[in-house]
Amino acid sequence: MKKRLLALSLTMMMTAATLGGTVTVHAEEENTTVTEYGEYTEEDPYHLVFSYIEFYPQDSSARQAVQDALNEYMIPKYHIEVELLPMEYAEYQTQIQLMISGGDALDVLPVYYSYASGWISMNGIVDMNPYMETEEGQAIIDALGEANAYVGQMGGVLFGFPAAKESVELGGLCMRKDICDELGFTEKYHLGDNKDEYTGEVYDWSVATEMFKEVKEKYPDMTPLYLQGNSSPARRFCFFDELADQFGVLDWEADHDSTTVVNEFETETYKEFVTRLAEWYDAGYIYKDAATDTQGTAAMMKAGNTFSYASAIKPGFLVEANAANGTECYAMYFGKDIEGGYSTTNVSFFDTGIASNSEDPDMAFKFISALYTDPNVMNLWQNGIENVNYQVLDDGTAYFVEGEDAANYKYHQNSGWCMGNQFISYVWNDGSKTPDYWDLLKSHNNWAQYSPAFGFMWDSSAFSTQIAACSNALNQYRPALETGSVGVDGVEEALNALNEALNNSGLQDIMAEKQAQLDAWIEENGAAETPAENLETIASVDHGVLTEAE
Repeated sequence: MKKRLLALSLTMMMTAATLGGTVTVHAEEENTTVTEYGEYTEEDPYHLVFSYIEFYPQDSSARQAVQDALNEYMIPKYHIEVELLPMEYAEYQTQIQLMISGGDALDVLPVYYSYASGWISMNGIVDMNPYMETEEGQAIIDALGEANAYVGQMGGVLFGFPAAKESVELGGLCMRKDICDELGFTEKYHLGDNKDEYTGEVYDWSVATEMFKEVKEKYPDMTPLYLQGNSSPARRFCFFDELADQFGVLDWEADHDSTTVVNEFETETYKEFVTRLAEWYDAGYIYKDAATDTQGTAAMMKAGNTFSYASAIKPGFLVEANAANGTECYAMYFGKDIEGGYSTTNVSFFDTGIASNSEDPDMAFKFISALYTDPNVMNLWQNGIENVNYQVLDDGTAYFVEGEDAANYKYHQNSGWCMGNQFISYVWNDGSKTPDYWDLLKSHNNWAQYSPAFGFMWDSSAFSTQIAACSNALNQYRPALETGSVGVDGVEEALNALNEALNNSGLQDIMAEKQAQLDAWIEENGAAETPAENLETIASVDHGVLTEAE
């Protein structure tokens, strides 16, 4: 249990303005961890509640065993006893808010970027800026890079750290290999060479039109392109910096350097995109019930009913796609030049933060630092106990122990993309990964141009009503528009109806405030610039958009 210190001379003091007042950096004193709030030993560790989203069901007994194993490591090394508190995604927001408002025991929590402003306004999250000068803070900076380490910041409050992951959206098509081979696409676009690694080669969407035409002629009963209205296909066909919620964006395809907030659904970029889809729909290239269909890409591919679908693509994508689709596939990047964008929304999707309920935020920060720097902590939390839940393979990757797989495992979180540093854990080799997979993902990020607003975090807390109304309007019109189902003749009418509904819901007020906040942020920080190493990577390719194979 906690022991209030009477002699603060034992500590290293660092005073700064925070949500809770002052911060004391922990010190190690003869096997004792000392903070402003207490002192802890192996015999009397700090009890820390670690909440996270459990995206896949786990065996409760196995989870308890993992918690015990984690504490066997954590208590002597960090003087922290961890209590795992998994939450279901559907209940996560409500559960966290109830815990914060009720003063329940809670230390480390996942912060979804859309919830950050509300939780900050209710004083529910600790500002971690004062910790960044500590040894643990510098370790997090070293792990993430300085820009990413500070991206989870709003109104001067550093509310969380993003996971170490691939953060670039590169869109394209996943296509059936057998048909690509038969129709000559494989050779023409050297698909077997490119696989799924991005090399700067990107094709204009007119190439896709020609491919769909050939597929339709050869297989008149097959849908060349499968889309689902509820999956927001726009993200795969055109790039905007969505600035968190899409209601006021930067139109990156029109002007990469622009910091003017615009209505995405009034841009020429969006109109061209939905018009192209409408042309494809009218030509019979898109599934006729796309706006309402819920079968999913895997079902359509397995049934042999479609040639392709739009997807974000990254290294390792194809093996996963092959398994899911029941057939070998090829990936092909499409768009306008290099569309991969490094934005706050992509990087800071989920962040790891400290709840204001924490009885010792110093120890909570110590634990967070371990999530980003200590492979044992990440492997135990994510993969479980070695030789019980997983085994290390000869190539240094990891997979389930004999007798278990994705259908019957006892413990495997698979959420390193959400919290912590997955790059220090084992590569999970489900057949789609190689030992250098983490390096491939890091290099994937190097193709990205940075949004000038990278690092900006939109505080939407005063506009929750308008955002909800705009979301309802978008959900009404988007499925038909973004599957082409309105037809070419219906594009203009549908766009006008959507924008009228958005404006009636308060879109202009949202955009005005978002622009004001962005302008203030740029005034203070300057527009973000693409790192030199990324520019060198991009410049290494001497061709831009291809209309045919070179």
